[in-house]
Amino acid sequence: MARELREARVGAQLPGSEVARLLGWSASKVSRIETGHIGISLPDLDRLVELYRLPGEQSEYLRRLAPATRIRGWWDAYADSLSAGFSQLLRLEAGSQALSSYCAVIPHPLLMTPDYVRQVILATWQAPSPQEVDRRVRIAARRQVVLQQQESRPRLRLSLVIDEAVLHRSVAPPGTPRAATIQLDQLDRMAVAGGWPNITIQVLPYTAGIPPVSAGSFSLLESRATGTPDVVYLENKTRIFFIDAEAEVHRYARDFALLTELALPPEESVEFIRAVVRTLRAKPRTTRVKTKQ
Repeated sequence: MARELREARVGAQLPGSEVARLLGWSASKVSRIETGHIGISLPDLDRLVELYRLPGEQSEYLRRLAPATRIRGWWDAYADSLSAGFSQLLRLEAGSQALSSYCAVIPHPLLMTPDYVRQVILATWQAPSPQEVDRRVRIAARRQVVLQQQESRPRLRLSLVIDEAVLHRSVAPPGTPRAATIQLDQLDRMAVAGGWPNITIQVLPYTAGIPPVSAGSFSLLESRATGTPDVVYLENKTRIFFIDAEAEVHRYARDFALLTELALPPEESVEFIRAVVRTLRAKPRTTRVKTKQ
C-alpha cells in the first residue's frame, strides 16, 4: 500500500508537500503513510484516489489493501482497554527512530521502574482497581521494549532533558511503605540508563533559571523517513494530544534544542543524579506517626 501510494503520487507529478496542502494534512502524515509507519483510513484513501485521478481498477485494488494497512503490534492484545490516542502513541513510538522529551514533573514513562509506574497510576482520586493497576503496569513495561534492539527495527534513540525537580520530588505521600526505596530505585534506573548507547540524559538544574517552556512536559518523535522531528505529543493521565503542524513542531524542536544548551552535559548529569542518590541514602528514614487529637 505504501509503495503503491508513493508511486501514484509520483505519477500524478505532485510533491508530498503539495498533497498535504491540498488535503489539509501535515507533510509528516503523507510521509508516514508512504513509508508504512501508519496505516490509512478508507476516507483518506478515497481522497488520495480522487486527487491522483487513479483509474477504477487501481482504485479498487487499493481499497482491498486498505484493511490490512494498519500497523499491528503487541498493543492490539489490549485493544478493548486502550484509548485511541494511547494506541496511536504506541504505534508512533514503535515506528520512530528517535524520541526527545522534556520531563518537567516525572521521568519519561520509557524509563520508569514498575514500582514508580504503580505510584503514578495511584496518584489520582479515581482509585483504580488492583487488576487495572496491574494491567497498566504491564503495558508500561511492554512499551519500554522500543529501547531494546529488535529483529524488525533498530532500538529507539532517546534524548531527555529532566528538570531537577523530578529528581527531588517524593514518589508518594509521607508514610507510604517503601516510598524512599521506590524513589531511589528510579534514580538508579535513570543513572544507569544514561550510560546506554541509545540514551542521552541531561539534567536541567535549578541554577539554569526559568526554562523557556512554561507549559510543562512534551515529547518529539523523529521519523525514520525524514530524519527530523515531525510529531509532538503531550501526555497526561487522561488524554494525549498530538501536534503535527510543521510550524508548531519546529517551535517545539527549537525549545528542546535550547533546553539541551541550558542543561548539564550528559556525563555531568549522570553524576548529578548519583549525587542526589547519595544524599537521599544518607538521610535518616522517618515515618510519619499519626497522633490522637
